[in-house]
This record gives sequence, C-alpha cells and structure tokens, in this order.
Amino acid sequence: MIKNKEIYTNIYSSEDFLLNNNSKYSMSLTKRIFDLFICLLISPIVILLVFLIALVYPIFGGFKIFFCHERIGLNGKEFNLYKIRTYTENRSGHLKIVDKDELEIIPVIGNFLRLSRIDELPQILNILKGEMSWIGPRPEQSKYVKDIIFQTPEYKLRHIVRPGITGLAQINNPSAKVKDYNEKLKFDLEYISKSGLFFDLKIFYISLVIILKNIFKSN
Repeated sequence: MIKNKEIYTNIYSSEDFLLNNNSKYSMSLTKRIFDLFICLLISPIVILLVFLIALVYPIFGGFKIFFCHERIGLNGKEFNLYKIRTYTENRSGHLKIVDKDELEIIPVIGNFLRLSRIDELPQILNILKGEMSWIGPRPEQSKYVKDIIFQTPEYKLRHIVRPGITGLAQINNPSAKVKDYNEKLKFDLEYISKSGLFFDLKIFYISLVIILKNIFKSN
C-alpha cells in the first residue's frame, strides 16, 4: 500500500517549461485517445499471451506471476506499476540477488519475457487508469528519484507528463541503467519539447523493431 503519494509534489513547478516548449500534446485529449485506441486494438492479443504465459509460468517461476513497483509519475505522484515477474524470489518472498547488483532471472522464460517486453504488458492497466501512456519518459523507482532530483533538479521536469511504457530514451539507449539518468533525461526533455502524434507513432514503431531484433538475436 502506497503512503505519502504527495511526497514529491511540493517541488514541482513546471509552468514555465510548459509555456516555452511544445509539450501540450503530451497531456492532450488526442494523446489520451491514441493510448486508449492502442489498448483496445491489442487487448485480445495481450489477453491470449497472458493466458498462455499463466499456463506455463508456474513450472519455472511459481504461482506469483505479477508484481508491483512503486514508481514516480505525473506531477511527482507515486503509483503502482504492474509487471510480470521475471526474477526469482527467495523463501521470504524477496527478489533473489546473485551478485552485488544482479538479480536471478527465472529460467527458460525469464529472458524471453524481458527481451520481448511481454513482462511490461500489464502496464496497460496503468494506461487505462490514466497513470501512464504508451509513449513518454520511463517512470523511475521511487527509492531513487529524490536523490536524483537532489543531484539534478531538472530531473523533475520529466514528471510534467505521464510516464510511458517506452520512450525516446529507451529507443536510443535500451540498455541504460538508473545511473545513466542524465543521458535519459536529455532524451526525455527532447521528447516533451517535440511530442506529437506522429512522433509517438515513430517511437512506437522503432520500439517494436528493437524488440523483434532482440528476440531474433537471442535465437
């Protein structure tokens, strides 16, 4: 259960940035319709995929298929981001660490779910709830955001729009880590300033191409 959802909102004042950048589309009705249309379009495929995964998942990863991450979204508010679990858990229910910063991936299906980005599909629920968009800055984990903003105050500007399942930062550097936040921020702010329907379609298309390339490379 999330507490103190407004913890970051007192430091967000982004009106000047909005006024001086072409970012109105990011919070427009057009973008919301685009998000809901894509959700409606792929929902039958998503339901089928999740059903098939649910049939084989317990063999490799146990019965806890879904999990939530606390992330920071629009206006600095925390929300629960939904995912299919791709990491193993220990007996206490915590993710199993195999190295200093590495988690153990569920055998056989874990890598495939990550490479295909199927593990991100439950975030359609976040989109339907109005917490996310298909395209936008990728939401960061709550535990990192406050420190990042302390180091780089401009980081808060990425929260003036809904976060996305994919975005400009993800197609330019798909393997970026939390520590690469400055590089990702550059792309996030570029997206906000250039955002538009055709730009979203372009990012969506490139994201699909990257996913397909990753799947074929793994084989």
